[in-house]
Amino acid sequence: MQITHYLAPDEIIAPLKGKNKKEIYEELVEHIAKLNGLKDTKKLLNAIMEREKSTSTFLPMSIAIPHARVPDIDDIVFVIGVSKKPIKDEGAGALPLSANVFCLFFSPTEEKDFGKHLKLLARIAGVFSDTNLVTEISKMDSADKVFERIQLREREISEE
Repeated sequence: MQITHYLAPDEIIAPLKGKNKKEIYEELVEHIAKLNGLKDTKKLLNAIMEREKSTSTFLPMSIAIPHARVPDIDDIVFVIGVSKKPIKDEGAGALPLSANVFCLFFSPTEEKDFGKHLKLLARIAGVFSDTNLVTEISKMDSADKVFERIQLREREISEE
């Protein structure tokens, strides 16, 4: 599975405008809803925030992977947002982590689709395990450049 299978440059926001976790998630949810014709952004944002309450999706390599399984979609929908400044995880009991790259996605609630959900989570973690990649991407102002850099990283992983 490739991240770029679910991603195109128009599904990347670089740089994000939000200044905190909630603003970032709102910005990403509005973007993904607009691109995919999803109507109820409040319901989508609530699904992400409820998921965050159970366990933070911030990871030590300066990325966050907010995700949720929701009805009314047929396949995974995915966006990436890049913040020039680290955004702190403000969740209750959260570890002192921050993120510059936010990989937000929704997947169907059907059990047959859960395997793809897990594979995408693993692939995102694998691609962004290189903290130099996160640092490099966080300095980019172009969705096209971010997309190209992610494509290059995926090729590098495939050759290993």
